[in-house]
Amino acid sequence: MNYNELLKELEKISDKRFAEFSKSLQNSDYIVIGVQNPKLRELIKLYKDGEELKLDDFILGEYLEIDFIYFGLALSRLKRIDDQLDFLINNIKYAKSWVITDCVTTFIKKCDFDSFWSFFLKLYYTKYTYERRMAYVLGLKHYKDKRILQILKYINKNEEYMVMMAEAWLLATIAIDYSDEIYQFLFDLDDINLKRKTISKMCDSRRIDEETKNKFKLLR
Repeated sequence: MNYNELLKELEKISDKRFAEFSKSLQNSDYIVIGVQNPKLRELIKLYKDGEELKLDDFILGEYLEIDFIYFGLALSRLKRIDDQLDFLINNIKYAKSWVITDCVTTFIKKCDFDSFWSFFLKLYYTKYTYERRMAYVLGLKHYKDKRILQILKYINKNEEYMVMMAEAWLLATIAIDYSDEIYQFLFDLDDINLKRKTISKMCDSRRIDEETKNKFKLLR
């Protein structure tokens, strides 16, 4: 299968109602064909070792599903975590939706914390929204490592919404194991939006007990 055939296949299996629903959520100007993630993952698995579907033939920035497959294929074809991280550093700026940054992490091998931290710092200082979001999202793989608490110094006030939501997601996840540290961080935090989003995500978590949730609710 080549690129043009892939695009035709996506159109063939699309669901227009799902496309309308997805378009309202994915927060970008992508064209949404209307193919759900499980099917996209099936296509990535099917063609990750194929030679006809060349990454160089992909036209990026137009279709959400095409960009999703592009990143999934690229990461699946790279066997070393260092190569995967380098690919993201060089290419994730082309992502235009949280769907890309949040979902392609399943194709990334877990790296050691030092490699993650180096990756985080490289993306943290960029101007691109979804690069910065990717930096926090990848941190979710390391939430049990106490060294992840050093990321608290890199939580910014008044961040862009998509980045702020990733910060809240990561903070809520870290709170599963380090609730005292996150409580103190939120207690001192004067960014009310980030504080509320973090607590909201904590309240949605099944891995945080009700007593802890109630304690954090008082910070709202």
